Amino acid sequence: MTDSDDKYRRLQESLSNIQGQFHVLDTHVSVEKQMAYFRYSENLRKSSTQQPPIEETMLILNSPDASEEEKKYAMTVLAISGDVKAYRALEAYTQHPDENLKDWAGMSFIQAKMTLESELSEKKQIFISTGLGGKGDKFRFFTLFKSKNLVPFSPYQIRLIEKEIPFSINEAQGIVEELKVFDNYFTLIFLISIKANIKNIIEGALTECNQYGDFIDRSFIITNVKIFDEKDIQYELKRYLKKSGN
Repeated sequence: MTDSDDKYRRLQESLSNIQGQFHVLDTHVSVEKQMAYFRYSENLRKSSTQQPPIEETMLILNSPDASEEEKKYAMTVLAISGDVKAYRALEAYTQHPDENLKDWAGMSFIQAKMTLESELSEKKQIFISTGLGGKGDKFRFFTLFKSKNLVPFSPYQIRLIEKEIPFSINEAQGIVEELKVFDNYFTLIFLISIKANIKNIIEGALTECNQYGDFIDRSFIITNVKIFDEKDIQYELKRYLKKSGN
């Protein structure tokens, strides 16, 4: 985890020097989509074209006849308005958004929240972009672990993983959202504070498990960019075998 650990430590150091209110997107939205939203929002904010009244924009957002582009525009106008009614309209829409507009709805809602809070308080509003999002001051991470030499886990080892890994995350005030154990690897999705020393927490959990047979490889992959699919996982397992000479 050396490279990821270094990046995370640099992020922690950067954030510790910034004064303000941090915001992390709750849902999974790719960084590319997040950047596309903010580019669109910034261009709209800088545009000299007068935007429609809030009430009219809210009608567009909730109209079954409005196109996706019209709704994207409406959401963004509401998000940058700093209007309480606009915030409430976006909050309601994000509960039941159009299927293809879920990501845009999530982005517009968090911007609306930041815009409103910026006007109501003196705190600087800071958005932290990660592909997996988070909750409050916690980031969401995906982690891939594997057995040593990809030897299948025994039933006892599986029970140990299912007990010790969540215990260690919970002890660090983290939240385990998903733990899945497979034949010779397991995946973990969890939330944890930006201030937490993730490397020490996870390595401590692995040490506890490995007291009973040294069966989990000490190297693991952790990311807050994406959740690995089966293709990603198999690629990493094959790479591990090749690197270990098996």
